[in-house]
Amino acid sequence: MLKHALLVLSLSFGLIPAAYASDVYRDCINLVTDYAYHRDRFDATEFANLFTEDASLSVGSQTWEGRDNIRARIEGLDKSGSIRHLMSTIRIEPIDELHASGVSYATIYTSAAGSNSIEGFAIIGEYHDNFVLTDDGWKISKRELKSVFSYEDK
Repeated sequence: MLKHALLVLSLSFGLIPAAYASDVYRDCINLVTDYAYHRDRFDATEFANLFTEDASLSVGSQTWEGRDNIRARIEGLDKSGSIRHLMSTIRIEPIDELHASGVSYATIYTSAAGSNSIEGFAIIGEYHDNFVLTDDGWKISKRELKSVFSYEDK
């Protein structure tokens, strides 16, 4: 809370700390990589805590609104198989002292229970994010996965 107040105060006087931009980049990039890490481990609580209370998460044609529904989504998944999100090309754009946006590329692999082989990737896509600085640090307020390439069954 104090860090947030000092940041807003310094920005309102035009005294933007040089480290501010690097803090935004670092913190938001960590959210992107933590998303992949906790999602791949089906860690619903840590995964959901990356989001604001009123966040939205859109994957395919489905959208989950609110941290509790995002957590419930992960809790309700079939955990017998494996999934890996490989994140790359992460671009973060600070908007103002409380907001940032970002795009990151993801290659997502899945395998069935008891198997470690795949016939191809599940999807290559882009996550489009909105980030907000909260009293608990930077959080994801909106995340949408947009498919670029997908694996089609033959």
